[in-house]
Amino acid sequence: MYNIDYIKTIITNFLKSSNTIVRPNIQLQQLYDTNDYYEMPMLLQEYNLSQSMPFLASGLSCYFNNQVNENGLSNLKLSAQDIEDAKFIASCFGKTINYSDNNLSTLYTVLLGTIEFNYGMQTFPAGIFEDVFQCSSDHSMPIQPIVGESEVDFYCRVLEYQISQFNDFPLERKSEALVRAKRLTSNFCNGKNRIYLIPFENVMNNKASFGDITGLRDGKLNGEELQKKLATLPSFENLLQSFGIAIDNGMNLYNNPNMTSEFGIAIYGTIVNKDISYFEIDRVYDLIQKKAKEMGYINGNIIPNDIFQENRNDYSK
Repeated sequence: MYNIDYIKTIITNFLKSSNTIVRPNIQLQQLYDTNDYYEMPMLLQEYNLSQSMPFLASGLSCYFNNQVNENGLSNLKLSAQDIEDAKFIASCFGKTINYSDNNLSTLYTVLLGTIEFNYGMQTFPAGIFEDVFQCSSDHSMPIQPIVGESEVDFYCRVLEYQISQFNDFPLERKSEALVRAKRLTSNFCNGKNRIYLIPFENVMNNKASFGDITGLRDGKLNGEELQKKLATLPSFENLLQSFGIAIDNGMNLYNNPNMTSEFGIAIYGTIVNKDISYFEIDRVYDLIQKKAKEMGYINGNIIPNDIFQENRNDYSK
């Protein structure tokens, strides 16, 4: 017999779920929770091949969870405060960050079970990771994390290190830069990142491209110029047809490099919300901390860069 508190919890969770546009994918969440994440791409491919209508996937930061819950996958944006913080820090390193203001909704997707984890497991979008925290595009880190260190504290330490290495950093702005970095990072580490599944049929009529189109992502085209550029693009359905990609032929889908490219499939405009689901995943930082503890590291130990290749039991020294 269930107690009354348990029943209340079930009802509360159901009501929360019913008020969101997207839904948790319980089957894939269980698959992720019970398998090594290295195995997930193949498992997801098998899942996708078993469906009558295949899925695109998009890996997104937890930063966007509330926006997606309320409005779906269209028009995802950074807050004005976070844009200001990012621009301020980047400017201290002599860099200018441009955020698109053309109001064109763009979502980058790939075929489910390919490289969506590459994006979904990252803490920040590339522009923030590289231009704000001055980290490498290959995702390597300039310093090593410490067991038990929060992700927010780690990235603040990263920024402090990068400041010490940059001769022209205006030191009178250091304190403000670190305060802004902590606020910015906190917003990107507040929850679980997600992989979203989007049925092909939801975006068949959307304008689409394989990778970026000059002038669209960088926001350099607005108004009439923007509409003219969009008019030259095919719908997602026509894009597939022009490359001989048949959605009812699974191997044809997965054998086409355009569907699995690191540059992604850009979907423009409002995306239909029907039957979009998601499952939650760990960020790379979470996995590093988890792996270190499983291998015997204790709080305060420095985690080596090759943690996933390590196979020792005593790390107390």
